[in-house]
Amino acid sequence: MAAISTPQTHFAEQIDRTAHRSEWTQAWRRFRSNRLALFGLVVVILLILTALFADLIVPYDPIYQFRGMRGAAPSAEHWLGSDYNGRDLLSRIIAGTQIALMVGLGATFLQVIIGVFVGAAAGYFGGWTDTLLCRLIDTLMSMPVLALLTLLAAVLRDKEIPSVLLTILVIGFTGWARFARVVRADVLSLRSRDFVVAAQASGVRALRIIFYHLIPNLVGPVIVLASLGIGGIIILEAALSFLGLGVNPPTPSWGVILSDGRQYITNYPHIVTFPGIMIVITVLAFNFLGDGVRDALDPKQRAD
Repeated sequence: MAAISTPQTHFAEQIDRTAHRSEWTQAWRRFRSNRLALFGLVVVILLILTALFADLIVPYDPIYQFRGMRGAAPSAEHWLGSDYNGRDLLSRIIAGTQIALMVGLGATFLQVIIGVFVGAAAGYFGGWTDTLLCRLIDTLMSMPVLALLTLLAAVLRDKEIPSVLLTILVIGFTGWARFARVVRADVLSLRSRDFVVAAQASGVRALRIIFYHLIPNLVGPVIVLASLGIGGIIILEAALSFLGLGVNPPTPSWGVILSDGRQYITNYPHIVTFPGIMIVITVLAFNFLGDGVRDALDPKQRAD
């Protein structure tokens, strides 16, 4: 049955869009007042710019081996020194920023798409659909994340899939359950609201209600979860690469650099120190950003 548009529903949609714009303006004002969140935003922007222009910034080829430079300490020519294979560490860390953000943002995007779709379907349709999807969500969330990632990465490693893409797919397809749980809970509370009931009474199809009426009202919680989760995904990528199941050497991933330098940590500690610092800074920046977004979009503060 075709959707019926009336002046009343059109006016209600206009009011709803105006209210959303006002809420986002207030959220931005609250976000700007959080100094740690602004610091996180600045660092994240710098990381993104570094990743985008890494090929222009790197002083040397990240995989080029300099003779006689194995484990060389920081110097004027090589600011962060060299790894045990004589490769410039600064160049590899800068290039590794591309891998970290590519995996972090790519896997998060995949998790959001799957989680929002599954959660919205479970919450809106209910019944056996909700029961089946909830059991799937509970099963996935009950599994040890790193153990599951390690198993899948080891099984799929020989499937002719590029290592970066494989890392994104493995993390993305195993981490969407938390998005689905939050979206399902919000959809359960939204499906009885007047604008959803009015759309159903007008003959609007279920998929249109989900995508045009429900999901736009879930943007806030999803953004909060995504921004808080990127840092964790970067750690997972580094852990997989450290175990030899993530990005393949000599691709300059932070986890690969840590893995290459673990045998020489006592003699050449700088090989693992600098990529470790980058991981800490990146994760903290995304966590500060996520905390700021969460506080800005917290419903309890919307009356301020």
